[in-house]
Amino acid sequence: MKNLYKLATVSLLSFAAANVHAAGYQLNEYSVTGLGRSFAGVGVVGDDYSALAYNPAGMTLVKRSGVQAGLTMTEVYSKVKGMNGEKTNMDFIIPLPSMFGQYNVNDKLFLGAGVYVPFGLATRYKRDSFIAKGRNGVRKSELEVIDMNFSAAYKFNTKWSLGASAIFRRITGGLTSNLYSAQLGGAEIGYSDFRVKGYTGTFNIGAMYEFNENARVGLSYRHKSIQKTSGKHYVNVHEQFLPMLSVIDGKFHSASDPELPASILLSAYVKTAPKWATTATFKYTLWHRFGVFPGKSTNTVLLASGGKKNLDVEYRWKDAFSLAIGEDYYLNDNWTLRVGTAYDQSPSRSNTYRTNRIPDTDRIWVSFGASYQKDNYQIDLGYAHLFMMHGKTYNSHSGDVDAKYHSHSNMVGLNFQYKF
Repeated sequence: MKNLYKLATVSLLSFAAANVHAAGYQLNEYSVTGLGRSFAGVGVVGDDYSALAYNPAGMTLVKRSGVQAGLTMTEVYSKVKGMNGEKTNMDFIIPLPSMFGQYNVNDKLFLGAGVYVPFGLATRYKRDSFIAKGRNGVRKSELEVIDMNFSAAYKFNTKWSLGASAIFRRITGGLTSNLYSAQLGGAEIGYSDFRVKGYTGTFNIGAMYEFNENARVGLSYRHKSIQKTSGKHYVNVHEQFLPMLSVIDGKFHSASDPELPASILLSAYVKTAPKWATTATFKYTLWHRFGVFPGKSTNTVLLASGGKKNLDVEYRWKDAFSLAIGEDYYLNDNWTLRVGTAYDQSPSRSNTYRTNRIPDTDRIWVSFGASYQKDNYQIDLGYAHLFMMHGKTYNSHSGDVDAKYHSHSNMVGLNFQYKF
């Protein structure tokens, strides 16, 4: 059986498919109002209930209890070219919902809860694409992390507010790969479908300082989390190859303990004129611990035939930052207009360690949005276009196909708020 085929020995977190949104595989899309300004000023603007997901101290800015629900639709598009002229593409849409609620106990104590997706998305290649026919047989990668956040904030005086969040985190994901036989002339003998899910907890703490009612700054820290995941590894061998390969066909146990990184967020809001406000955010994400990603399967015959003991893959990611700047224009008592731009640095700096599952590169955001408010209701709209820098997987350390990526993303969001 030795060297009979080659398995996609890639990290489970590769299904995190971060070809769009915040660099790496994290997401910022918890707030449609924030989307309109490229998420500049998140946590300290006070124009929706999403602050608890960014900086819980910012909850003290919203003076009335209320709820909100939002949905951002994201288009992912990539043109992929091989070094020998091969071509394929990815083009699909992903929904990103979020919900928040806040109860103001009094003018000092604020309680809130939210559900949103801080990490995720996917890559999907056609089964017959040159990527799927490569050594690792990469076809589909998926990740979804859902945070259930319970927060509290306290306003000590006119200057200082502090907040904290307890976060319960659920992760689901999987990767699908073609399997090929070296001894059968590179024939596709079946496919591997690796699935995991798990739960963990983490926390977020934040502080906000208000210079006056028109100027403030906030700093928050979200702790890392280590996901204890397990699931099933399905290996399906095509019928004509079952007589000789039945030993690897079936359902096996899968497991992985991925680490999701800590991050530091610094945001500012300044109302520069009666109708104008400038916002800014600097975010630093501690990706450096994402060196080797662990993955395990009890299909030991399959692993051994590919010369592997596990599914570990080396990534060597670096810490990364993002910088966003936005502008709000208060047109009248009902309408607010906003624009923004941002730069996201990728933690993947090396063509050698970049993979077909995470073809991540630096990106630039351009966005705009609007809010309409009347009585107890507010409707928010936002749009962003992401320009991704061209990326390569070249002489891949994990054996991925050499390829060039030309990608972009479009996001459209709608949010509804109701104040009690």
